[in-house]
Amino acid sequence: MKIKNAMFIAIGMFFLQACSTTKTETMWISGIKSECDAGSGKKKCLNVHKGENLSDEKWEYFYNSIDGFEFEEGLMKKVEVDVKQREEQNTPSDASTIEYALIKVLESKTDPRFALNNEWVLATINKSKINKMILLPTLKIDVKTMQVSGNGGCNVYASKINELTTETIDLEDGAVSAMNCFNKNMEAEYHKALAQIKTYEVKDDQLTFFDEDGKEKLTFIKVDPKQPNPALGGKWMNIKIKEDSIQKFNDTPELTIDLDNMMIAGKDGCNNFNASINTVTSEVLKFDAIASTKMMCPEMELSNQFLNALRTTVTYKIKGDKLILFDHNQEQVLVFKK
Repeated sequence: MKIKNAMFIAIGMFFLQACSTTKTETMWISGIKSECDAGSGKKKCLNVHKGENLSDEKWEYFYNSIDGFEFEEGLMKKVEVDVKQREEQNTPSDASTIEYALIKVLESKTDPRFALNNEWVLATINKSKINKMILLPTLKIDVKTMQVSGNGGCNVYASKINELTTETIDLEDGAVSAMNCFNKNMEAEYHKALAQIKTYEVKDDQLTFFDEDGKEKLTFIKVDPKQPNPALGGKWMNIKIKEDSIQKFNDTPELTIDLDNMMIAGKDGCNNFNASINTVTSEVLKFDAIASTKMMCPEMELSNQFLNALRTTVTYKIKGDKLILFDHNQEQVLVFKK
């Protein structure tokens, strides 16, 4: 009887080993899920680097699931997993022949790439500060779709991120619109520097890019929802009051926004005006009482319309090279261009 039992156990072990083989692996799992093509359609995939350390990072899509693993956005984890290879004939047609199960989490830390996932405004090019009176170039990074986009100071652009590690970034040559701009030299310098970036560093609210020799090329400041968009500052020319375009023969109203001193000033098409900024965030813009000179001009109707619209402003948006002001009903009241 004992001999028969031993035979059954041996046969069972043989078939079990024939059905599957097991090993353990160590891998890093990114704090970012990316859209990937899983064959049956798009889905969100984990990004993994197989190996003990990150000195030779090579991230790849991970199409399987890991039983027992909990993904936490922004947190990268070093894990040990059990990897079971099943025989193909014993695997359902819609399932993988490889099964993964978490053994334990070895290490957890913040994924530095997740800090890139934001909208940024340019502060310096090649260590030279940017004139705040011009339209400041912007950069929006989406690490989930591996895309970047923005405004170069006049033209909009978009590009794909070919590769992104915890220290390096490689951008594909992107598409740029082709408007003729007065500050085209600065824009050309910006795109030249952007094409040279190889590594990056995020510290507090500042993003710095370096070239392959480690030289600083570009620095950006993060757009904080509680703080004004840095691109808001500077001189803006009025091009629309509500939906009506300003005629070229009119004395065009203009608005200068001084975020450092929380003041606005300008011309309404006839008189000079100024006011203190009461409230400003990345969306809200409210002014205290607006004071103006009292000259009489042929275009007083335009001046009155402009000032009345300015007084109703409560929010704003910056789209490309345009600043749009809205009233409390979110109706467009003024449109400006740098």
